[in-house]
Amino acid sequence: MTRLPVLAVPLLLLAAAAPAPPRGIYTPAPGSAERRAIVATLHGADDRPAARFTFRSVRLFHKGPRAIAYVRGTGAVGDFQALLERTGKTPWRKVWSVSDGGSNSCEAGARHYGWAVRRIRSYGLAPDSLLPGITRQARDLAHRAATEPDLQCVGDLDGGPA
Repeated sequence: MTRLPVLAVPLLLLAAAAPAPPRGIYTPAPGSAERRAIVATLHGADDRPAARFTFRSVRLFHKGPRAIAYVRGTGAVGDFQALLERTGKTPWRKVWSVSDGGSNSCEAGARHYGWAVRRIRSYGLAPDSLLPGITRQARDLAHRAATEPDLQCVGDLDGGPA
């Protein structure tokens, strides 16, 4: 029987409990050209010091000439999540976001999150691999929209379904 050192078992359990992102999804290094381009897109023309962001997560995936990025962070008006896309060498563009403030119905939220799930799938990805928890959030919002149609349950929505 092989004996493992006492610390080896907890380390093996931790390694098994922390799944690695799927192949191809990565986080660009702070200060890298990709990350600076994403920050510039999120800032738009607003270069005020108060318009700074603190990023909690930045994840990118490339499929051929297309790329999609997920960003979660905190800005001047609170927490936000965003999906950005680019094709080839075109600039990044924000295609979907949710942020603090505002109020939208569960129905609007279900459409918005459902759109993001479908968009991420169009890259051949499991949606939760890029934006953790999005499929459950979309399901929960759809359920709440059906059972509590007047409930306001999401913040400001931008982009997504037309």
